[in-house]
Amino acid sequence: MDNFASFRKLSGNTLKIIACVTMLIDHIGAAIIAPLVEDDILPVGMSFDTLNTIYKAMRFIGRTSFPLFIFLIAEGFLHTSSRLKYAISLLVFALISELPYDYAFYSGLHLENNNVCITLFIALITLWSVDAVSNYFQKKNLNATYAMVAGIIIILLTSGAAAFMQSDYKCYGVFLAVIFCFFKPLFPLNVLAAYFVIASYNTEWQSFPAFLLICLYNQKQGKKLGRYKYLFYAFYPVHLIILYVIRLLIAGALSN
Repeated sequence: MDNFASFRKLSGNTLKIIACVTMLIDHIGAAIIAPLVEDDILPVGMSFDTLNTIYKAMRFIGRTSFPLFIFLIAEGFLHTSSRLKYAISLLVFALISELPYDYAFYSGLHLENNNVCITLFIALITLWSVDAVSNYFQKKNLNATYAMVAGIIIILLTSGAAAFMQSDYKCYGVFLAVIFCFFKPLFPLNVLAAYFVIASYNTEWQSFPAFLLICLYNQKQGKKLGRYKYLFYAFYPVHLIILYVIRLLIAGALSN
């Protein structure tokens, strides 16, 4: 019996909206406030300490977004009707998002770091590969230990690729996706384990609200969105472009 069932009220679509909103708040701080402070354009009309407090609060709120996105990748993998279309969609938007990401956070082409959609894509490919290998070993009645070893090798390779590519959150996206997906029967212990993993990275201990929200997930996608689901994909590059333009407009207005 699921003792948490009565508390689970949030659909997958609701979690997506929360993830997008918290990401937007985070990126306003990272893509507008921080660069304008570095260029000595801000603060205006308030003290530096006040602006710094606002900035830190926005970044704190933003820590909620990444675990939610990774959790939704794991859920999408388990429930999608076409893993291939899912992977292609992520890859396409990862490529589309790279320039907006570079300009929003680095003011130009920046090959040293890559956007979070690449991390999400690598996480999805990891789940797909591990699942495919596991199914192959089962069909061939091969030793389960070999399947486990093969799965670990895949995870190490893909997490190494994420770290090498310097995609946002690096290998942590892979680790969280694996925990959310393959250890789902151990809920809520898998959610707790995922938090401890991400909490070891920079300031990601602040992401705990995401894990509380995940515990409130009702195992349902919510209303079928059809083609409108791509609005969630498009939100990432579009909001980065808008934030970059807003920063330029503010810089131009306050520099005159």
